[in-house]
Amino acid sequence: MVHYSRGKAAANALLGDFNGYLVTDHYSGYTDVPAERRQLCWAHLIRHFIKIGERNGIAGDIGGRLLLISCAVIRTRHRQLANPNNIERYHRRLLRLRKSFHLTLVRGSGLKLAERTRNQCLHLLKDEAMCWTFLKELYIPLTNNLAERAIRPYVIWRKLSFASQSFQGDQFRPMILSIVGTMRCLGVRSSGFLRTLCNEGLRGDAISVQLPLGNTLSAAI
Repeated sequence: MVHYSRGKAAANALLGDFNGYLVTDHYSGYTDVPAERRQLCWAHLIRHFIKIGERNGIAGDIGGRLLLISCAVIRTRHRQLANPNNIERYHRRLLRLRKSFHLTLVRGSGLKLAERTRNQCLHLLKDEAMCWTFLKELYIPLTNNLAERAIRPYVIWRKLSFASQSFQGDQFRPMILSIVGTMRCLGVRSSGFLRTLCNEGLRGDAISVQLPLGNTLSAAI
């Protein structure tokens, strides 16, 4: 969806009655989604902790510790996905990491001479539960990297084309990019799908090709 704003109204218009788990950064536009259905992206958290770790003194130590814990969370998750036999050990390790993560944030929230780091730790403590939503189900991803990669072609297109200059252009962009992105995920040539779609429309026929595609149609296109 193309929207003039990045605010909460745009997020709500896009999400509609979405009732799954939403993996996002810490942007406030998603606050209408219940916290129990949100997962904070660990890739964003890691970049955040790297910046804190570059500071001097105890603030840098706090950032370094949070970064170390984050990397351990990622490794533990990848090992579990590669060898899913021992789910109890997986949860034990992550619960230990979660406790260490919480204690580090508490320590950071008590810093007296590092106001910026203290406020960041307090902010994350308030939403700490959203860092661990992935513990509910293995299918909940740790990051929103898949979504970031999906919108990257559009971001590049927008930069090079200076966006659209008409209402029709705003309608066309999200539609064509959604189709092309879906075709890429399905391993189907988007040119063949669009040719079939346009031919049916130009003839005035009912549109028969829809997503997701069946195996027969995928092979034909």
